[in-house]
Amino acid sequence: MKRAYFYKNTNSFQRKSRIAAILLFLLPTTMLAQQRPPFSEKTVEVDGRTFLPFTKGEVSIKTSGSYKPVFDKICSILTSWDSIAPPQGIKVSCSGFDKTLDIYFLPYMFEEGLRYPTEGGPKLSISVNDPLEMVGSPIVPGIYRCPQKVDYFYGFPIYRNDHGEVTIVYKKKIPFFIPVSQEEFLKALIENEGKKDYKVTNSDYQATLKEMEKAYQKLLKTDPETAKGFKQQMEEFRAEVNNNDYGSQSLDPVASLKKELSALTPEERKRQAYYGGASAMEDYHNVSELVPYEHRENGDALIRINPALINGSNEVQLLVIYWSLGGNSQNIDKPRFYNDGPEGFFLAEYLMSKLYGKQEIWSNIFRLCGKIYSK
Repeated sequence: MKRAYFYKNTNSFQRKSRIAAILLFLLPTTMLAQQRPPFSEKTVEVDGRTFLPFTKGEVSIKTSGSYKPVFDKICSILTSWDSIAPPQGIKVSCSGFDKTLDIYFLPYMFEEGLRYPTEGGPKLSISVNDPLEMVGSPIVPGIYRCPQKVDYFYGFPIYRNDHGEVTIVYKKKIPFFIPVSQEEFLKALIENEGKKDYKVTNSDYQATLKEMEKAYQKLLKTDPETAKGFKQQMEEFRAEVNNNDYGSQSLDPVASLKKELSALTPEERKRQAYYGGASAMEDYHNVSELVPYEHRENGDALIRINPALINGSNEVQLLVIYWSLGGNSQNIDKPRFYNDGPEGFFLAEYLMSKLYGKQEIWSNIFRLCGKIYSK
């Protein structure tokens, strides 16, 4: 009898233990669900502006073009996130056209009795099969400064170009960029400069002098000290015009570039080109703005985009992701460094930075690479 009583109590204890374990398992989920306050039209004033951080927002999706199926799938993945399903305090605006999908988080404001989302806010952009989004502005058509790898985003590299940071999602094992030789760059530059008209006439300079004189007279009335320095520059420019026959001069750098190319040895022609910009022109007395290979640490390597990246098939081969949190922060394109709170306008940026950290969402988006889409 005692043994039966012991078994009975043991079974009861085990049942209670299992129930306790289940409750402990569910507790974090319940607590997380309670972190978001209930929807309401309660207003909050921040820096003299009135916001609606608890209002129930909406999701707007407008996509078109051949990549519409891809855009719609990405939108479906992103908007399944529990923090914006449905959104609270913000409107989620998704717009997909051509090769790029833009997702905006727009905080709601309340003024003069009206509720409305702001016109601008933090933006996430995802481009599909568009290698040009990997690089910045070209030096000459088709040739760019080589982007620098700075970090990783869930296994994929983050590069910095002269426009900001981009994450490149690509699963094939081939290089993104191909080095450009000094000979290749100089020939491309000669071709590009040869299309321009550098003839400068005396009338052009006289017109410039006339505009300078107008600017000087205005400065003289508002800022005599600055006007004094400007007049000196104007007189130096006037002297240059008077001492040269600009009516017959033609400023053509092509001859200088050809001379620079011919001075290279066969070995130098094959070396990778490094670009230094205007400072290289001044330091090394050339027109090309190239840095000598021996001083390449003072310049940026020049590259072309690997043409083999995109093969023309109807599959998602390349995703390029870039962020813009807004504001004046130097980390505008780096959500991983965001450390402001969710007050006022910052609510949208705060949520965008949290989206950056949702690995499961990004894993689902990365799986689109290699998938077929309908054109």
